[in-house]
Amino acid sequence: MITGTLTRNADGKTFTLSVATLTFDLARLSVVPNAYKTADTHPDYHIEVRTPRGRTMRVGSMWSAVSKTSQRPYFQIALTDRMGRSWRMNAVRDDAMPEDRWRVVPLAGGAAEPLALTGRIETLDDGNLAGSIGSYDFDMDFVAVENTHKASEDHPDWHMEARSPGGQVVRMGSIWRTMSQRTGTAYLSLAFYAPTGTQHRANALLREGEAPGVYEVVALAPVAQAEMATAA
Repeated sequence: MITGTLTRNADGKTFTLSVATLTFDLARLSVVPNAYKTADTHPDYHIEVRTPRGRTMRVGSMWSAVSKTSQRPYFQIALTDRMGRSWRMNAVRDDAMPEDRWRVVPLAGGAAEPLALTGRIETLDDGNLAGSIGSYDFDMDFVAVENTHKASEDHPDWHMEARSPGGQVVRMGSIWRTMSQRTGTAYLSLAFYAPTGTQHRANALLREGEAPGVYEVVALAPVAQAEMATAA
């Protein structure tokens, strides 16, 4: 849903931020120290761009933070896009990354929202997946590549990826192999972000008459309707 990089500049005080989502690409944003910080809740940095006439415009904020679990330092980022929508993200790094470079990632957690949708997924010859998924306000193609780092049943079997308008690869969700406890039928479970940043869940079912390895994407049944059907 969000990808990008944060790079510390040669002066050691400022940064350059680039962010891409399924709906926009923002490159080379300036991140400068907040000279007016007077409280812990105030941001440590301001994120700025230039208007067409060259004036500086603040479009976001960045805070220094430390992970409570790993004790690794990272950055919290709040950014407003060209359409006025607000986005939250983190910039993190691991030991394999250069010392002055961080990877932009979406925030973990959050509630999935119900959504009317349609879609189709096909299994490719190499075991990866390709498909499309759409609703009232979006209709997008994606690929799902095997998760080569899967180490437990909770980890997804595939990562869903799509392209930003500028061509950047954006991870938009995950897919798990699963099986119905009631019928014993195999199907796919999806968790994904819509282009607007909202989170959603869906299933992909094998249908009679379809070619092997072809799934139909369906919305999850609302809990209230499922309970009514059971009572009936």
